[in-house]
Formats: sequence, structure tokens, C-alpha cells
Amino acid sequence: MRFSGSRKLVSCILLLIFLLSIVTFILAFTLPYDRALATIPTFEVSETELYVIDGDGLSKDLYAMIVSLQGIVAQEEAKIYIKNSDNFVYAEKFVAEKELTVTEFSDPWALVLACKEHLADNGYVLFEGVGSFTVNTAATISGAEKWLSVPRSAQEEAERRGLELKADMTLKNRDGSYVNTYESLYERYEDVLNKNVLIHQSPDLATLRDYGIAAAAFCFYTDESSKSSVGFREKVFSRTALNAPVLGWSTDEIGYVAQTTRNGLCVIASDHSSNLSYLSGCDSGEPIRQKYVADNLVADGTKHYVALVMSDGDNLQWCQNLPFTHHYKDRQNSTADYKLTWTAPPVMATLAPEALKYLYGNANANDSFICGVSGMGYINPTMFPRSRLSSFAEMTAEAMGRADLFTLAVLDNTTSLYRLGMAMRKYADTDGIPGGFMQIGDRYQELGGRMIWCGDKPFISVRKSLWYTPDDGQSKEAFIKRLADEINAMPADPTSENGYSYINIHPWSMTIADVDLFVSLLDEHIEIVSAEEMLHLVKANVRH
Repeated sequence: MRFSGSRKLVSCILLLIFLLSIVTFILAFTLPYDRALATIPTFEVSETELYVIDGDGLSKDLYAMIVSLQGIVAQEEAKIYIKNSDNFVYAEKFVAEKELTVTEFSDPWALVLACKEHLADNGYVLFEGVGSFTVNTAATISGAEKWLSVPRSAQEEAERRGLELKADMTLKNRDGSYVNTYESLYERYEDVLNKNVLIHQSPDLATLRDYGIAAAAFCFYTDESSKSSVGFREKVFSRTALNAPVLGWSTDEIGYVAQTTRNGLCVIASDHSSNLSYLSGCDSGEPIRQKYVADNLVADGTKHYVALVMSDGDNLQWCQNLPFTHHYKDRQNSTADYKLTWTAPPVMATLAPEALKYLYGNANANDSFICGVSGMGYINPTMFPRSRLSSFAEMTAEAMGRADLFTLAVLDNTTSLYRLGMAMRKYADTDGIPGGFMQIGDRYQELGGRMIWCGDKPFISVRKSLWYTPDDGQSKEAFIKRLADEINAMPADPTSENGYSYINIHPWSMTIADVDLFVSLLDEHIEIVSAEEMLHLVKANVRH
């Protein structure tokens, strides 16, 4: 009897442990955070003057130095613009309306001297150069201390100009390791660093850090093959405000976005973005409005409806540069007459409103825009802490309103309709989000056009992707022809989900000429509509 009772006691203890582990897992998924909600930093710009320097004339190291100066100055009043290619068009209207005095600089040191009063104690922090992680550690200190980041190659010049060394990121221990690491700097400065934003930037790039320095944010980068490095990133993420954007990029998209998502943060692909410290405050005051206005369509039983949607618009840097790329120019020059929907990042209305206005203003008459994945920033919704997804959806709806975006696309890697449905319901319960589009799994097409309904709000999955790789074992032309044949075979039935095809366009493997070819191969019963129009047609007609 004693033995039997002991066995029962052990069984009860094991059961209790098992139940506690389940509760712990649920709590870890639903209530892991007691952190404030993020407020995205923006900066006041000077209404009297602007300093402009040609970035194309700078070496990478000196570019990084001027980027640090740009960020430090923006902490008080943004007034430096690094001009590259055609990007000054984003500031021209503001400059003209405010009648700013514009001073052009060709010598970076002349610009440093013009802004020397913004440097604390004439200080500088030394780093090895672009390509070394010390460009990030120096940037973190520049933001926290207002000391100019100076590359080793320019140290003598800095001291000739009267600057004083305050911190040296190039110092090494006897074993050759650096004294100042990401970990040691984070611990030293954590209490003064901005918890509303992070910069995850490759040391090989000189761009983006001006925004992080202006915000006094932590600047770092992760070796994705190192468990300790990824583990340290987990620590940083867990101590950052909820819904905070992580600007930059990584070499492991899936793992990086998954870790960011689990911690209640979102990714803003932006490692090549520039001038955000200035552009976030540069706003002429004109409202942000798309040209395109959706047609009030009535379903035609003889038509199969197709929406062509260009993906990857969550990528801030791509949208910043889009007006000058072949995609946009080719679209404007194309003689083909069909509706095309682009994705765009709603955060652009906060970080670069004039750039978003320029993007909209130069669009083709048949071009419309929806919110890029998966809202305020790139997340995998089914992995986001469920109890916090509502606040993310609310921030998304507010940002969409500012950016004049009427619906959104989301991206996730699970094909579980149950898990997707739980996540989509959080979006659907938010005013301002009427439903959306889903990019799921491999080439975003693993759900094959299935729809998830949350009350009267549909979420429509990609049926097919114009996404070509040589591994397909056929020419691109043959791939496009086969895809057109598959769409031509779809039924005309506006009451069924099979009567609609959301087709994703992969911008890295497809050109506008490829899309033009695809459209030319579609039969007469195929009608191309905007994404917003498809959503309205589905809501009004599909049985669910």
C-alpha cells in the first residue's frame, strides 16, 4: 500500500510538473512582457538653414564620419543632408517653401568645423573603419556622448582640427580581442540608450546610422552563426520597448525575423537608407495621398478577377530608392494598360514623409499601394506574442491612415489555417483594417488562394507567384506562359474563392516587361483589379 501510494504521489507530482510546464509555455507566449509601447523617434529640422554634402564624393570611412555628425547635430536640430544620386528631390519642396539657406560642402572637414559646437567637449571616438564592427560601437557612443565618430585613417586630421580623443574603439587586449565589445558597451550605456528603436547594421555599410545616433539608439550587428551573438541579441531585444522597429537587416532573414517577432518587435529593412534623421522631420505639410482611387466595381459573373501585387514593399530602402530604379521607370514607360498594386511601408509616412509623397506622386495612373508585410513593420504574425498583437495591429492601423493605405499584406511561414486565423483575427478586430492579403510559405503561394474569414473581413492568400528561379528547369518565358495558362483555366465565379486570384510579383526575379508579357497572355475573361478592389469584391460576393 505504501509503495502504491508513493507511485500515486510521484504520478501526481509529474502531472503537476507537466501542467506547470504547459502554463509556463502559454504565459511565455501570451504574456512575456512588462514593457512600454514604443514611440518611433522623429527629429525637428532647422527652418532657417541646411548643410548639403555630396556623399558620392566621400570615401566610405569619411561617409560614416559625416553620418555620425549628421546624427549628433539632429539631436538638437537636424540640418545636414547627404546628397546621393537623385535623393535630394525629397528635400527640395521643403527647402523651397521654408526658403532655407542652403550651404553646399565639398570638404567634409569644413562641414565638421561648421558644426563643431554640437560636439560635446570637441570630442571624438576612434574606430577602425567601415568593415570593422567598431563602426557600430563608435556610433553607439556618438549617440550617447555626442562625440564624432572618426576612422583611424582620419585621426591625425581630426586632431589637427582641434578634436580630442574621448574613447578608442580600436583598443585591444593582449589576446588580440577588442576591449570594447557590443556586450560591454550595451551594459555600460543601457540606461541612457533609447529603447524605442534599434539599429542592426552591417559594419560593411556606412548608411543608416545617422538615425540611430540621433535617437541615441544601440547600434550593433549579429554573427548569425554564433550562438553567443544570437543569444546576446535576444537579451537586447527583450529589453527594448514593445513594437519597436529594428532598422537595418541581417544575413538570416528567417531566423532574424523570427527572433524579432517573438520579442514583440518588428523589422524595418533599411540598411541602405540614408538621411532618416533629416527626412523624419522634413514635411512640407501637404497631405500624403495616393493618386489612385478604387473603382466601385459590381461583380460580373463572366469574369475571373486577378490582383497583381508587387511584394517586398516593407523594404524602406527599396521604396526610398524605387522612383529611380528600373521597376518604377519601366512601369511609367510601359504602354501596357492594366492595374498594378505595389506594397509600401506605412512607417515611411513617419520616417520619410516627403519621400512617400514623391513615390505616390510619380506613380502610373493605374498604380495603387497597400501596406507591406506585416503592418507597421515586418513580423510573422503567428509568432508574435498573441496578447500583444492587438497593440501592434492598432499601431499598424494608425500608420496606414497616415500613409493613405487602405489594406495590408501579411507574411508568415506557417500553413496552419488555425494559427493564421487566430493571428488574422487580431488585425480584423482593429478599426481601419478591412481585411488583407497573405503571403504564406514557399514563394508565398502555399495556401493556393485559400481565404480566411474573420467575421466579414477576408484575408486572401496568394494563389500563384510570378517568382522565377533557374532551378525551375525552364526559361523565364516558358514559366510565365505556364502561369498564364493556369490562371486562364480558373473559373469565372465571383461567389467562390476560386473566382479570384491574388498573384504576387517577386521584384528581384521579375521585371515590368515580364509582368507586361504575363498580362498579354491572359484571356478575355480575366479582369485585372487593384488589391483594394478585389477585397471589396470578395467581401460583397463570396459565400462564407
